[in-house]
Amino acid sequence: MLIVLKMAALILSLGIDTLIMSISLGFFGIRGKTRIAGAFASTEALMAVIGLITGQGLGQVIGNWASLTGGIVLLAVSAWFLFFDHDDDEERKEKDLVGWTLILTALSVSLDELAVGFSIGLVGVPVTLTIILIACQAFIFTLIGITFGARLKPYLGEWSEKLAGTVLGLLGVWLAVSAVVHLLR
Repeated sequence: MLIVLKMAALILSLGIDTLIMSISLGFFGIRGKTRIAGAFASTEALMAVIGLITGQGLGQVIGNWASLTGGIVLLAVSAWFLFFDHDDDEERKEKDLVGWTLILTALSVSLDELAVGFSIGLVGVPVTLTIILIACQAFIFTLIGITFGARLKPYLGEWSEKLAGTVLGLLGVWLAVSAVVHLLR
């Protein structure tokens, strides 16, 4: 029973940033929910595996730097959405998240999985099952978040994109600040 509680806490806590990011993407009317969910799920599972392979010693050093990098990347994506991504074409209702933007977005939201991967074997949970569940939660939370964000967009109007950029920025600040606090300890 204790193992199930540990796994549930770990999986759900990792899914919060994915859900927030996905709701923000839904505000933008992003197309290709399944493709994005697959990219997020794959990246989060891969980062956990990379963390597991690189081990705890290296994880102590890289973990906080990875979180700081993820926060900075989210801040950059937020700045892009807030200041540079203005569509003059009013006819275009939906956007694609593809290429480097998709990769950077998926990486930024999955860097906490890298840090978790460093100590996943020490937590006392089944490693393979935990990594599979991390991928599943990322896929499901991404689909839910994008759908929820898209449904909220009509109620928020033109402010939805500014709100999404702001939420991504706040998530980036939170990740960066918590990483800096851990680095300074």
